[in-house]
Amino acid sequence: MSEHARIGKRLGHAVEVDLAHWIDVDHDALPEKRRAQFLTRRKAIEMYLAGASEAELQEVTGLPRSNIYRIIVDRCLAQHSDGTLMGWRGALPFFRVAGYQRKTAPTVRTHSGGGTAGALQWLFDSPGGADIEAKFRKQIVGKVPQLASAKRPKLELFTWFIKELRAAGLEARGEWPFNVDKLGYVSICKFIEKVMDEKPRRQRQLLGGKDAERKARAGDGADRPDLRVFQRVECDAHKLDTRMVVLIPSPHGGYETRTIRRVWVIVVIEVASRAVLGYHLSLHPECNAEDVLRAVKRALTRWTPRELLWSDNAYVDGACLPSGHHDRYLGACWDEFSVDGAMANICKRVERQLLEVVDSIILKPQDPSSYTSRRSKDDRPFIESFFGQLAKGGFHRLSTTTGSKPADKRGADPAQAATESQFQLEYAEELLDTLIANYNARPHSGLGWRSPIAQLDFLTSRDPERIRQADTSAVRRLVSIRKLCTLKGGVSTGRRPYFQFANARYSAEWLVLRTDLIGKLLWLQLEDEDDARFVSVSNERGEFLGVLRAAPPWHRLPHTLYMRQAIRALEKRRAVHLSGQCDAVEELIRYAEGAGGKKLPPHPAYLEARRVLRKHAEELVDEPMVARASETLSTPSSLSTKTTQKLERPTAPEKPDKPRRPLPPMEMAKTW
Repeated sequence: MSEHARIGKRLGHAVEVDLAHWIDVDHDALPEKRRAQFLTRRKAIEMYLAGASEAELQEVTGLPRSNIYRIIVDRCLAQHSDGTLMGWRGALPFFRVAGYQRKTAPTVRTHSGGGTAGALQWLFDSPGGADIEAKFRKQIVGKVPQLASAKRPKLELFTWFIKELRAAGLEARGEWPFNVDKLGYVSICKFIEKVMDEKPRRQRQLLGGKDAERKARAGDGADRPDLRVFQRVECDAHKLDTRMVVLIPSPHGGYETRTIRRVWVIVVIEVASRAVLGYHLSLHPECNAEDVLRAVKRALTRWTPRELLWSDNAYVDGACLPSGHHDRYLGACWDEFSVDGAMANICKRVERQLLEVVDSIILKPQDPSSYTSRRSKDDRPFIESFFGQLAKGGFHRLSTTTGSKPADKRGADPAQAATESQFQLEYAEELLDTLIANYNARPHSGLGWRSPIAQLDFLTSRDPERIRQADTSAVRRLVSIRKLCTLKGGVSTGRRPYFQFANARYSAEWLVLRTDLIGKLLWLQLEDEDDARFVSVSNERGEFLGVLRAAPPWHRLPHTLYMRQAIRALEKRRAVHLSGQCDAVEELIRYAEGAGGKKLPPHPAYLEARRVLRKHAEELVDEPMVARASETLSTPSSLSTKTTQKLERPTAPEKPDKPRRPLPPMEMAKTW
């Protein structure tokens, strides 16, 4: 049988029919009766094109030759809405090839209300109807005004269309749709859906917005590259969906609760194993470059479990971060740093530190050769999925949660719940640490039910050469900043040499003797980002010269540059008063704790001051403040061994009181 034939009496010209190019159908999906009818038609078409006679067609298929010719010409050779030939789709029983075409004017039946099938298309085909149809199509999928919402409800489009028809005089003449119930609302809405379906891209823009349009362009992940371990990490920030309070000393005794702003958590996750390498809890109103670098530093430094105040068994077996799991992951570097394109992630400071310390490049949407796009969750699916688990499995289960959207509150007041339960910031920090550590130890459905830590061990055992470790000293200075400053002062005037750096003066005793450096440019390096009291000095040849200390009022308590900047801003507003006889951090604490009213949240710099001072105190006593607080609240029998030994240490016998020598008169210390 030949697959090619020529047909065309009714077409007016001969048409080459090639069955090999006809679009096939799944006839096994049809009901049995319609399937048999389709197979009969298919056999008849093949025999007709092969030149079978009328008698042969009647004997084999039972269909007359004229019917087969009509099926081929009117149905199979018709054009489908997608622009191709109908093909074998035209032979399907009860398959509508063309829409209903009305040939007479619609007449409404008085009793049933029928008789108006195809009335809308009749209206568009009438004189002047084509202009109305074009205007209506433009109203449906055309460009909306700048201040108007992109998503337009059907009722609004229906109202506009009825107004246009009324202006055209259809209501005065009593024509459709003004002579039927509901003014043809159902037919008009179906036409709106049809116009939308003809332009799916514009439909996604109008109904789903830019997010839906961007998501439709994304793939399903099947063609994602097969990444090696530590080849790529994803980094992003997530605002915790919960309210928290801090306890502030009250002038009347005890403590007062103050609700704080929601805080951010910046997470670094390894793509191949889904393991969280590190995180940082930011207390700033918005994330900045320092927060990103702190998260990277936490990923490169050793993790240790916290001593929890609210639970003794919150960590599951094997809960940890990779740096606390094995020494080979301490300082482990990666090749690519995938971010969403926010300036905090792609600024020169972050890019330079990642390149020099981690030897990593940034995958950012601003790069023309990058596959990523701005604010697209599909480009960083693993960290977005982790944030969903962090919320759903953790903070959304608390009474203080704000939910992902306002409707999730269900009439509750998260701020009031946080105040009544005294859910403090410190508790949130401990809960966040346990949630992340437990995530790394729990089975993951996307890893064959291995945990991320187990998957990381499995991948590194197969490719141990992939692990590169960063230099310890470079990691320690990852967040710190450096600046080229001029040494000021004068030999003839006797003015003490000093540097002006980050809103403070820095000097030292050894600098007084180095008059040869006055007027020269030297490098100042902030070694510890949590203690801006000290900086190191080196010359442009790389020689280390010494350490400087900040002048009053920045010389006593440790602080960060963000705290210093906030204090200077408060001083400019006359909210605090600084002098050489006070400490700036104490003034910040006094201002934040003495502010009247409980509605305004504490200043973010005050929260950072609490964190820095707690860290400094823990370093001094070599013991977490949580353990020290637990010992204070517990009985003497339950104190730690270290404290018990101090209490049991024998004391020297008391000596008889002797008259003491009178103290010299107090003098004020000299200041420069």
